Amino acid sequence: MVKNMEIENLFRDILKRYSAYETGEIPIGDNWLLLDTNENPYPPVPEILDDLRKAIENSNMLRKYPDPLALEVRKAILNQLLRDEETLTNRNTVFVGNGSNDILDILFKVFIDPGDDVIIFYPSNGIYKTLATLYNAKITEIKLNEDFSIPEEVFNAKGKILIINSPNDPNGKSYDNDQILKICQHFPGIVIIDEEYADFSNKTCVSLLKNNNNLIVVRSFSKAFSLAAFRIGFALADAQIIKEMNKVKLPFNTNYLAQIAALSCIKHKNKVFAQNEQILSQRKRLTDELNTYEGVSVLPSDANFIFIKFDDKSKTLKFIWDLKESKILSRHFSKPGLYNYIRVTIGTEEENSKFLYEFEKIAQKYL
Repeated sequence: MVKNMEIENLFRDILKRYSAYETGEIPIGDNWLLLDTNENPYPPVPEILDDLRKAIENSNMLRKYPDPLALEVRKAILNQLLRDEETLTNRNTVFVGNGSNDILDILFKVFIDPGDDVIIFYPSNGIYKTLATLYNAKITEIKLNEDFSIPEEVFNAKGKILIINSPNDPNGKSYDNDQILKICQHFPGIVIIDEEYADFSNKTCVSLLKNNNNLIVVRSFSKAFSLAAFRIGFALADAQIIKEMNKVKLPFNTNYLAQIAALSCIKHKNKVFAQNEQILSQRKRLTDELNTYEGVSVLPSDANFIFIKFDDKSKTLKFIWDLKESKILSRHFSKPGLYNYIRVTIGTEEENSKFLYEFEKIAQKYL
């Protein structure tokens, strides 16, 4: 006898009002210029690729499970990557995860019971709201000021977790340490600073960790280190927090090759950062050239993308669609307060030249 069970009745009730995180558009066909994903336009430096080849050739390691706690990566983060920073120095204050999103998910597992209050900002990275909904938290969304600064009302916020993206996606600006410190001192719960783009900036709040045990800083190897495909990142926090994170994470959450890649990135960080100087130079180039157009302005950015504002929001979609006709994808957010903005990832010099050439042609029609 065949049993026709109504499977949907067995799904978690929260899924009825849950919307999955939306990634960027994946176009069909070749020769697309993808300036919508905030990926690094350059591959890992050759020395990192050499280390990965050697790791793969050591085939005996491929049949074994990786270090479940990524101990060597944790030591390298403190002793090499953050050696010049005034921050935590105990390896028990570092957690290595399967990308920053995995780390955020683990933090929700550690701290959030159904109904707990989570404070997020709008606009910011959409993954925060997605996770808060999935864990059945009560979400308080604080709208950023018109210039994307944090409003004073944050100092009255109450909750279990407050999340700040710095530099913030989509506008690209970092928040000052004085403000972050003040938030840590006023907020009664955990303050998470997501610094996935911080390596394109000269700002980081890791120095605040020594004296604020309610602060967690999350970093990624995906952006500045060109390792998005490997999914590896880390968090810095009080040892009590890291202990609980290791307790609830899945076993072997980061793979062997990802750990090798992260170690190599740290070893060759100077060459990685030297390569990324091209991104910073191109960010300035795009900003300067786009700011010459009447009715167009580029917001200051500390990230590997820029946020372009059109004074006439009716022209924003015209640029989006005409760029797409030229096989260039940029990111538009059809949400309140964001209709007249386009987010553009910084590409290589050649890619940016193509973007500027097409932008000029479109501007001749609409500006």
